[in-house]
Amino acid sequence: MDDPYKKTKKRCFLCEHNIELDYKNVRLLSQFVSPYTGRIYGRHITGLCIPMQKRISKLITRSRQFGKQFLASQCASTDIAYSTGFMPFENKETVFLKDPRITVKTHY
Repeated sequence: MDDPYKKTKKRCFLCEHNIELDYKNVRLLSQFVSPYTGRIYGRHITGLCIPMQKRISKLITRSRQFGKQFLASQCASTDIAYSTGFMPFENKETVFLKDPRITVKTHY
């Protein structure tokens, strides 16, 4: 006899829908990366299981490495990197990379 109070196992979204992961799928991978800092979100935010979280982080790293190689060999535009399917390290447009700092050090 089955226990009626037994909780069903939670499955992560990727396992439940059997989604295939690829390092060239930037739209899917960018959902697990902070647009402000570029850091990969943790499991408590993404809700993924441990194997999928490890796989996502490896694929994001791989995509960034290929994006870096592509940018070094071709050009420095992030639009071209996104259109080819590779993630850049910086999420900012290149015109905003030299913005002044918001805070100024008052003590040394």
